[in-house]
Amino acid sequence: MSVNTTGFKQGLPPIPQDIAKITGPPYLGIILNWWLFGVLTLQYYLYYLNFPDDRWSLKLTVAFIFVMEFAQTLMTVADGFHWFVFGFGDVNALGEFFLANFDSPMMSSVVALVVQSMYAWRLYRLSKSKVLTYIIALCAVAQATGGIGIGIVHQQAGTIARWQSKYQPLLVVWAGFSALADVLIASAMTWLLLRSKSWKRGDERNNVLTKIVRLTIETNLASAAVALAELLTCTIPAIAPPKSSYFLAPGYVLGKLYSNSFLAMLNNRTYIRQDLLRKQSANTSFNGSGSRHQYTFTQPLQQSSVVALPHTSWIPNGENYPSPASQFPLIEIKKGGPHHDA
Repeated sequence: MSVNTTGFKQGLPPIPQDIAKITGPPYLGIILNWWLFGVLTLQYYLYYLNFPDDRWSLKLTVAFIFVMEFAQTLMTVADGFHWFVFGFGDVNALGEFFLANFDSPMMSSVVALVVQSMYAWRLYRLSKSKVLTYIIALCAVAQATGGIGIGIVHQQAGTIARWQSKYQPLLVVWAGFSALADVLIASAMTWLLLRSKSWKRGDERNNVLTKIVRLTIETNLASAAVALAELLTCTIPAIAPPKSSYFLAPGYVLGKLYSNSFLAMLNNRTYIRQDLLRKQSANTSFNGSGSRHQYTFTQPLQQSSVVALPHTSWIPNGENYPSPASQFPLIEIKKGGPHHDA
């Protein structure tokens, strides 16, 4: 079979033997980015299907994150076409950033800022600790500043060959404070949930509480690990740019981890609710007004039963009742009404 090479670019530099260090990471990052976007799309659909009565501010936040991720995903496709289709065979084209600075550090840091701020607000509602809230909020703002800053300076550079190490502190601020915020969130949420008296004295751990702790730890530590991977791939001399493009792989997926963890936290209310209703085999009636409600069960609960309710609506029939967890992190349900478990 003959191949027409008449229109192929002439005078291109030879392809180096270690070409995989340049082409492999962005290719892998784009694939993982699309896979995580598929997961995010499903989570977005489930959220609006199961929680139509959430606060409008929360709905707008979810919609903003999804629109940002949709645009970021399309931009990664444009990057792939620029490098592997229109720039096929051109090593110089592979070194061009094109849109990578927009869809990786800049947009990812904005999504992370929104998600980490929501976690900080949630922690404030649960713990009433202003110090902890301010620390996490400052980390979120710092990582967003570093991400946007490093994206701007490297977009001005244009190519990876012009990578300027003098701007390395911006990258350290972006990835470092992003990981720090995630670790603080995971640690604080775990501490708040595990300080329950029912957890300490019970031989059999509450299943609902276990799920909340596990979800919080897994999602935040996963994003922290990827942020650290981004930092290491940009600071270890042997693999740091411009020697390789390893930094693109974690950079492409970091934002998707934040958005998926946020929606997973919201959608997890469905499974918590189903678990509670199934295990307690109870009918729940609500009486009273304002933020105080009486909980009545047709069957007696176990002595150490603990119910963790999110601060947004969770009622199966869609009615928007205020949740006691907006005031108390854990509510111990006993015959006669809710009691604060300090």
